[in-house]
Amino acid sequence: MRICSKFFNRPVSGQAFCSFITRALLVTLCFAWAMGCSKSTGPSSTAPAALTIDSIPFGEMKGKDEYNASGIVPLADARFLICDNNTNDSLFELDLTPDGQKKGPLIRRPLQGLAPGAVDDLEDMTLVEENGRRYVFVTSSLYFKKAKKEVLDVPPSGILRVTVNPDDTLSAENMPGFREWLIGAYPQLATAAQTKPDDGGLNIEGFTWDKRRHAFLFGVRTPTSDGKPLILPVKVKDLGGPWTTAILEAQAPVQLSIDATLGEQGIRGLSNEPDRDAFLVITGKSISDSKAPFALYEWGGDSGGAVRRFDIAFAKKMKPEGITRGTIGGRKALVIVDDGGGYQVVWRDQQLPFAGVPESRS
Repeated sequence: MRICSKFFNRPVSGQAFCSFITRALLVTLCFAWAMGCSKSTGPSSTAPAALTIDSIPFGEMKGKDEYNASGIVPLADARFLICDNNTNDSLFELDLTPDGQKKGPLIRRPLQGLAPGAVDDLEDMTLVEENGRRYVFVTSSLYFKKAKKEVLDVPPSGILRVTVNPDDTLSAENMPGFREWLIGAYPQLATAAQTKPDDGGLNIEGFTWDKRRHAFLFGVRTPTSDGKPLILPVKVKDLGGPWTTAILEAQAPVQLSIDATLGEQGIRGLSNEPDRDAFLVITGKSISDSKAPFALYEWGGDSGGAVRRFDIAFAKKMKPEGITRGTIGGRKALVIVDDGGGYQVVWRDQQLPFAGVPESRS
């Protein structure tokens, strides 16, 4: 049998009710025994994944375009903030019902205080609470765009400190000169800094907070190092201090030991585990021509970059780029957002299995 998590949250009524109950029972059995079928997890894989995760469409458009949801953080129970990499002046609130259904349309939350054109291509975000203050930090991809006149156009700095105000409005500050600082701090980025992403140029798509290091972790899609993706830890001296590069300190990069049989992978999403010293890492093809599928790993945060891959696959048309933990109706869950315009909920008790081991964790 083939079981997709797209069945978990679909609204069901009328004659579809019996079919829904049957599918729900099969889902329960799948997670209980870590069994089931899906498409292969990669070009060189011989065994199917235990589970395939699909996306639930947002069911709305941003004008004529889909929402390219590329990052997500929890705001409150059943409330989440997402970033859309084609929207540079706002975040969006995604509200869910207790059973994980979308509750009403996405709510636009303007980034107050941000100058027009200050950032481009918002790719990931992280929530940090410290000293009684609550911040959302957002990074852009920091990539080069080629202008129509064949002149390379450097995007603006691209790392934001966003304060969540008591009335749920958002106030944003952009850090001047961050891109130049990052390139200077990590010499391995120097060549990539002036190259387009599909030629291996600088492209940041993962971003989270590491409380042990007191550092931001930047997940690099390109360039990769010997075919393995890099994480760049940047220590922050004072999260609430002046928002300048003077508060930053570069630490040694981490090279993740991912499954090489899946092809060359870059980091497409990154999230910390609030209750554990671990991180969730979404990987996918590093450049457009790559055949590498999306995959989900757990990294313990060690400098050696050891990871464990979850025994799951993502549906062919799904492009998972954001992942976070939160609560929905008081129930713990993972929420994944899709760059193709959707989301999915994986409840804590559904227990995602690890590849090659009997234990499971979600």
